[in-house]
Amino acid sequence: MDLSDYILKSLNLSNKNDLTENLLKAIPDFVYVIDFISNEIVYLNHKTEVFANYKADEFLKLDIKIGTTNKTVSGVTLIEQIADLYNDANIGDTRNFHLEFTNQDNKLSIVRNRGTLLKSETAENAFKVIVFAEDITAYIENLRKDLLHQKQLNDAEQLFNYGSWEWVLKNDYVTWSNGLFDIFGYNCNDYPESKMIYGVYNQHIVPEDRRHSKELSLQAIADKSSFYEFEHEIIDTFGNRKLLHVRGKCFLDENGEVNRVLGTSEDITELKKLKNTLKYKIDELSVAYEELKKTKDLFKEAESMMSYGSFDWDVEKDEIQWSDGLKRVYGGINFENLPQKLDYNFYKSCLHEDDLSRVTDIVNQAIIDKCSYAFEHRLFDLDGVEKTVNTRGWVVTNEEGKVIRFIGNTVDITELKIYEKELENKIEELNKSNEQLEQFAYIASHDLQEPLRKIMAFGERLSSKFAGQLPDDGQFYVNRMLDAANRMKILMENLLSYSRASRKIEPVENVALNEVIEMVLSDFEVKIQETEAQIEILPLPTIKGLPTQMQQLFLNLISNALKFVQPNQKPHIKIESFEATKQELKGLNFPLKAKKYHKIVVSDKGIGFDAEYAEKIFIIFQRLHGRAEFEGTGLGLAICKKIIDNHDGYIKAESVLNEGAKFIVYLPNNN
Repeated sequence: MDLSDYILKSLNLSNKNDLTENLLKAIPDFVYVIDFISNEIVYLNHKTEVFANYKADEFLKLDIKIGTTNKTVSGVTLIEQIADLYNDANIGDTRNFHLEFTNQDNKLSIVRNRGTLLKSETAENAFKVIVFAEDITAYIENLRKDLLHQKQLNDAEQLFNYGSWEWVLKNDYVTWSNGLFDIFGYNCNDYPESKMIYGVYNQHIVPEDRRHSKELSLQAIADKSSFYEFEHEIIDTFGNRKLLHVRGKCFLDENGEVNRVLGTSEDITELKKLKNTLKYKIDELSVAYEELKKTKDLFKEAESMMSYGSFDWDVEKDEIQWSDGLKRVYGGINFENLPQKLDYNFYKSCLHEDDLSRVTDIVNQAIIDKCSYAFEHRLFDLDGVEKTVNTRGWVVTNEEGKVIRFIGNTVDITELKIYEKELENKIEELNKSNEQLEQFAYIASHDLQEPLRKIMAFGERLSSKFAGQLPDDGQFYVNRMLDAANRMKILMENLLSYSRASRKIEPVENVALNEVIEMVLSDFEVKIQETEAQIEILPLPTIKGLPTQMQQLFLNLISNALKFVQPNQKPHIKIESFEATKQELKGLNFPLKAKKYHKIVVSDKGIGFDAEYAEKIFIIFQRLHGRAEFEGTGLGLAICKKIIDNHDGYIKAESVLNEGAKFIVYLPNNN
């Protein structure tokens, strides 16, 4: 009879002997027997605490998870699942499996089972399994905690970009953590025992750091250092250059000799970059701070020189912080005598009594509107000097929308107001003087025409009636007299036109410039025919202006274009219009009083002029040619400029000598 049959007979409930019972009791593990034919647990030894002291039938009623199949079953089904593990087993074969179940304290129990297949001499198939069971609940729980702790360590290493290592001096390998594998570019799964051949670490150190790093490590071992650290660079398996900070500690054996070294290597590449950037930023901030100090000093000096300052009024505390500049504005020479606490009542006490009510209303309205404000008012400083100031600022609100602060600045504009008043007086005096000059020019040119007409009339009679009686030189003198009188007549008419151009003696209305030019050309009809002039008129705008003055403007410009041509040359005139661009308007030296401007160009192909005279030709009585070459008084372009100024516009001239001239007029587009 073999051992299997013996054990089966021994475990038969009716055939137990003391030897078998004592043998099973002596076994340190929990033992139970499963009968696959009856689907029962037919034996349990006395150590049933492994099964949480359940009886066999009670245990089979539990929901139990078989670790190898990961299925939850109970009763006959549980035994059948265990029997499936032995389908292809031979007598004496062992299978391992885990059982998980909830004990009587409602806690999870995990039992490791090693079952051996038994067979009797009379049975053809095996029908019983003897199982040795061990409660491994605590072991599994500790293992899970260790795995969780290891995961936390791995996560920490990955988060802080460091790895740890341990070198037992008698070994030819070094134990690396997962973090260290990552830093050097290795896959930790390729090293299941976390062992790396000694020397691999050193091979990754850059050549310029390798010798020094090795010397520092060996010196630490020689000195039995409890702690050492240094930095070096490596090149990982992907070719990336990294900077590592190494910290190590030597451990001694019972003989006081170093037997192992434990340490960490931290990748500080990005940290180093960050430190360098931070240092750069700190240097920048230091420079900025010094500049700010200088700026603050300059600001204080500017406040003192320009008589202005800033304020910050805490409405809830009713405290006003004034800059030194503002203290000088309100305090005068003795600004150090200002009260220690500056509040709203003190501010109001400084105001001129005629401005107090208005300023109070402005402050109250700013609280209601919660918007910026600006106003002028008068005050008396501590020396009793009256000043005029301009105050600008804004309000600050809290989360509830309540005004809590007033912030702004105040400028002493007393001298500016005095200057403005003086300037107004000067302008008024100048306007009166100009008006008197215009009246004089008008009266002079008007009153002088009567005696001039008599001179011309008597001269013409003398020439016609006594022409035969006058000698040749007498007739020559009469002709010279009539010629001079005629020039005098033209000059007075131009003076009269110039004085009229300064006055708006007719209402402003819509003026169609094409119609104006048609009337002007009709006046020059004979001249145009005589010179065979070519005149090209493109569509022109309708503007707001004085019709008579617009007619005078184009009369003068076209007259010049017909007059100033080379001998035997046919005049060629072109008049066109554009919309002036913002860029070219910026380049003009005059104040813009409209958002858009018409640009009207009158060009010719006459004799032109030197560019250096482009501005002088608009000055009264300015002539570039003698009367023998071209007739005229030097007033035509001066009248044009006066008309354009009267219409808030601008006129300029461009020319190249002997290549023609171009007169460009800018008029507001008020349509």
